Amino acid sequence: MVRSALLALACVSLAGVPAFGSPSPSPMPGGANQVSGVSGKVGDTLFNGIVRLQIVEVRDATPADHPETLLAPADQRVMVMTALVRNGLHSNFIDLIRYSLADKDDVAYVIADHLITPNPLNVPQGAAARQTAMFAVDKKYAPVKLLVQCATCNAQTRFAAFRVTLPAPSAASPAP
Repeated sequence: MVRSALLALACVSLAGVPAFGSPSPSPMPGGANQVSGVSGKVGDTLFNGIVRLQIVEVRDATPADHPETLLAPADQRVMVMTALVRNGLHSNFIDLIRYSLADKDDVAYVIADHLITPNPLNVPQGAAARQTAMFAVDKKYAPVKLLVQCATCNAQTRFAAFRVTLPAPSAASPAP
């Protein structure tokens, strides 16, 4: 009786130990604090249950945008982002939306809140607001994604982030 109990215990304790030469388990996808969210591309209207978001454009600034107002150093270029935010709540959406760019290596650039206008938002039920930002990045920085999060929403709001794929830069346009 004792012998069979010990044998059963040994089998149970060795069941979780991998045999030599067995492959190691696949790592979990993502990284620390990876943000999941609603995915789409520039021009798509995306809905997370709180707001409908359309990233209209993310592009290099043109002379008509007056990029000189940022006083960017020579090793930086000025970019412009435009978004349309429609309130999907039964009340005003009064929150701060944060926009972050990421390149192919996931190197992030957070667009400073004070460069986004208007921000924070106060969008009445059923209405929309247009947000714009003009900001400077390193000349070699090539963003491929835009992550949109609510900086002031609480857990009860359940604001799911947006992950927007940016178009590849046009080969016809020369680098500034």
